[in-house]
Amino acid sequence: MNHIVHSSILHDIGKAEIPEGILYKPGPLSPYERKIIEMHPLMGSDILNKISREINNDVISSLEVAENILLHHHGKWDGTGYPHRLKGEDIPLEARIVAIVDVLMH
Repeated sequence: MNHIVHSSILHDIGKAEIPEGILYKPGPLSPYERKIIEMHPLMGSDILNKISREINNDVISSLEVAENILLHHHGKWDGTGYPHRLKGEDIPLEARIVAIVDVLMH
């Protein structure tokens, strides 16, 4: 559980790569802008992988949990989520937990 708590802090780190004009756009997003937003889990995974190459193995298990959260916190049980369209129990448990918390906090 501690891995989930600590790793969940990073769940939207990929948004750092999204242009502010898209990220904070006041109105509805265009289909292109929506695709850009939906890339933030992949961008976050790339950031995390760059970080993980620089640190030692003691932290790797936490980073694996963090990567699952980064990539899959927008997954939907029915497979309509993004970016990998996983469904049901194929979505890692830690990502399902953070997805619930993310919805409740927003």
